[in-house]
Amino acid sequence: MRTLITVANRDFRRTLFSEEALNKLASVSDVDWVPEGEVFTSDMLTEQIARYDAVITTWGSPKLTEKVLARASRLKYVGHAAGTVVPIVEPNIFDREPVIMVTNANYALARSTAELTMMLMMAGAWNLRTYTDQLQRGHWRNNSEETVLGLYGQTIGLIGYGEISKELIRLLKPFNVTVLMYSRNCPDDEAEQLGIEKCGLDELLQRSSIVSLHNTLTAQTRGMIGREQLKLMHDGALLVNTARGPIVQEQALLEELQSGRIFAALDVFDTEPVPVDHPLLRLPNALCSPHIGALSGYWKSKLGETVIDDLIRMLRGEPLEGRITKEKFAILTPK
Repeated sequence: MRTLITVANRDFRRTLFSEEALNKLASVSDVDWVPEGEVFTSDMLTEQIARYDAVITTWGSPKLTEKVLARASRLKYVGHAAGTVVPIVEPNIFDREPVIMVTNANYALARSTAELTMMLMMAGAWNLRTYTDQLQRGHWRNNSEETVLGLYGQTIGLIGYGEISKELIRLLKPFNVTVLMYSRNCPDDEAEQLGIEKCGLDELLQRSSIVSLHNTLTAQTRGMIGREQLKLMHDGALLVNTARGPIVQEQALLEELQSGRIFAALDVFDTEPVPVDHPLLRLPNALCSPHIGALSGYWKSKLGETVIDDLIRMLRGEPLEGRITKEKFAILTPK
């Protein structure tokens, strides 16, 4: 067996693929790398793909276009050491015979993003942005008058059900919270097992003191949180978005935040990188970070190992933990 790792970026090679993971791969396959630091295109991959049984990709890897797949006579496995595979494969890869297994490292990325979400919830609920700004201007808090939302005992509404939501529910358990869930993808029995309550979107927004977005960006979810939805959130509530910026109508959110009625903690935006003069960055009730959900050093180091482990499972005839099916592909975020 022969595997091609299409990762030219030197830093990604170092951070995504541990020595242990590469040793695992070497135990089952001959391994080639694309040239380090050089541009490696889909056309170049087309010329080489016939030699390989497996391809491992990440952010910035060339796409397996139809031209690539037409030459991929030996290809059995594509492992994406990152999140959504939409930038990497064409939809028709799932119609190929014999079947080409496609996996990603969403398991690891979800845990990284869930940790960031937890941090943003706590920082937003404790109003750290405002208190830090005030302290730098010489103002001290007033213990007799002031309180913060905090996390203990709150009702938290999660919009979208997947690996991030599952991990977040686990992280929230010690805080004695009530978790509401709005998602068509959360079966009733799983909700009962997790100890959460499913409800409609309007009810979730009205009852929750903290609302956190975790759905993928699709035609159906784009702009689903607009003026009408934001108005349903009660005064002092916190909106957390670590999913995708366009799920929220940014102008509507900006206007609601400018009123001072609600708070927001945002890791994603309509336009990325965010312009330095963007008004969201100037608001005292908006805590903003530069799309850092995947930056946990611990989990980033697991991305390569995650897809290598699935390759080994495939060779053993075992189920793949990160497998992407045609149905899953249809609801993935484009980038």
